[in-house]
Amino acid sequence: MILPGVPSLEKEGTFTSTERRIQRLYQALEPLGEAKPDWQILQEVANALGAHWSYTHPSEIMDEAASLSPIFAGVHYDRLEGYQSLQWPVAEDGTDQPLLYTEAFHFPDGKARLYPLEWQEPLTEDEEYDLHVNNGRLLEHFHEGNLTYKSPGIAEKVPQTFVEVSPELARERGLQDGDWVRLRSRWGQVKVQVLITDRVQGNELYLPMNDSGEAAVNQLTSSLADRATDTPAYKELPVRMEKLEKGDGKKPLPTVNPRFGHPHPQHGVAVEEKWQRSDYVFPGVREHALRRIGR
Repeated sequence: MILPGVPSLEKEGTFTSTERRIQRLYQALEPLGEAKPDWQILQEVANALGAHWSYTHPSEIMDEAASLSPIFAGVHYDRLEGYQSLQWPVAEDGTDQPLLYTEAFHFPDGKARLYPLEWQEPLTEDEEYDLHVNNGRLLEHFHEGNLTYKSPGIAEKVPQTFVEVSPELARERGLQDGDWVRLRSRWGQVKVQVLITDRVQGNELYLPMNDSGEAAVNQLTSSLADRATDTPAYKELPVRMEKLEKGDGKKPLPTVNPRFGHPHPQHGVAVEEKWQRSDYVFPGVREHALRRIGR
């Protein structure tokens, strides 16, 4: 089943960030086709199951959340008007807490609970697995690139993934741009093309995570995790490299990519100039803006 939810520009609501910041967003565009805001979809599903919900606006849902949860007690849409934000916990009078625990911790005696951590030996390189793979994101792609690869402009700049190899390691292993290599860890293997760059040094490799096929980094990663936080040990990744076939000498990252120069090809959106326009209305006052353009 696919539920046609709308993106943020087509709905009213709030976002709460990882710094506990609650921000209001405003509908700028009408939904396309039969798409609906997620709160409406969930309400229709709930009512089909006999819930009898009757919300008419997401602010009513926020009001209910504030009445039930003490950390949201003072969160109301009027206090978030005009892109004002609040950081929970928010008292009933609207006072929020940008910094937590300045006076006490959330225990009956107000004191923190501290405990020592035991040293956990990281998994490091050895004679067999002599290279270290660092991994993470690229600016252009989101995660495996399931959607961003469908954008011609983005795909032109980064059409595929690659492994970044230092110039000194490339000389040692006889590698050139575009050569195909296999990286093997204790848990799996990937096949990927080489990109020689000084963004890595020595025996350090960088493998972006924007691939879900032969070069998917999770083919290499383990199920190891930190004992205290249960955080996956994605960076503890020793590998060995095997050269498979010689490439054509071309970089797998096209030269139109900003990494090869001109990383900031334009000044920006010149928002300060927009603010000076006589027809400019501060964000959040949507009704006034619509009246100005005769809608």
